[in-house]
Amino acid sequence: MADIFDVIADAARRDILTALLAAPATTANLTRQLGIDDTSKHLAALAKVGLVVAEGEGAKKTWRLDPTPLAEVDGWLVPFLDAAGSFGADGGASAFAAWSGADVGETLGRAIADRSHQARVVIQDASEKAKQKLPKSMAEKLGRKR
Repeated sequence: MADIFDVIADAARRDILTALLAAPATTANLTRQLGIDDTSKHLAALAKVGLVVAEGEGAKKTWRLDPTPLAEVDGWLVPFLDAAGSFGADGGASAFAAWSGADVGETLGRAIADRSHQARVVIQDASEKAKQKLPKSMAEKLGRKR
């Protein structure tokens, strides 16, 4: 079985993830928008590792992003980014350092970033569970009010 790193190594699959980050889409819409051959094959590979989820059936199937499995990638990359240092080649703070809060102290900044990430994952999971438990008509009404 391919792992998430094998799956996201493909540029076409990364393009699909980027498109789905903006909005859910059908296979046909993704093919048209991105001009990718074998879009359904790429979506199947992304679904196998849990990065995309299909809703509906047949031609009406809509794909949406599920970024939860990317926590594995994030967890793997952080030590390497930390080892590279908190500052860019020009001596200024790197994008990662700014994200992690390294400019306010490495330990405190990393702890804040980790807690923030954990909170986002919990909120997303709770939102998905609530969405699944609500009657379809109520979920649709709540979706329209956003």
